[in-house]
Amino acid sequence: MESKRIWQYGSTHPDNAENLETIRRWWGNLDGQPIVWQQRLIPDSGNPDELDWELQRFDDRFTLTAPELKGITIYWRKPEERDAHNITARQIELDEARQQLYIYSKAQPNVVLRVALPSVAYESIELKPSHLRCVTGEGKAVLVFRDESQLLEVKVKLDTLAWEQLQQQLSPPN
Repeated sequence: MESKRIWQYGSTHPDNAENLETIRRWWGNLDGQPIVWQQRLIPDSGNPDELDWELQRFDDRFTLTAPELKGITIYWRKPEERDAHNITARQIELDEARQQLYIYSKAQPNVVLRVALPSVAYESIELKPSHLRCVTGEGKAVLVFRDESQLLEVKVKLDTLAWEQLQQQLSPPN
């Protein structure tokens, strides 16, 4: 299955209409889903791949309500709002693998919008181990880090390959 579907206004590409229909179904299926709504200026190079999509101050997270694609106009609402918002698109790209939709507006040609399902966010913790233990056997290892001040214990089970990779990374360079 092709990961990226692109629809472009006025295109004669044979898949243009089919791509729009796929995008229409995907968009409609977002009803009631939490999404991340982002807007960026297209860089001077014109290459949107150069954009930084890390969350920024004006990015919005909300549950999408009544998403609909009629013709080339995209409609949606936020749960707390009665009136629908809309954007008439000149191009829409759906990245099915990443579950992200890129909308290029006819009214604002230098702007791209991205609608994405929230991605997995890793929680990062910092330990100051007061206790460290490593148990090895048969090429496997279990690392135990205990931070008494936070009353936190982390066990990391390593298979043979991961244990070898860790040993290589901890070895001083020649």
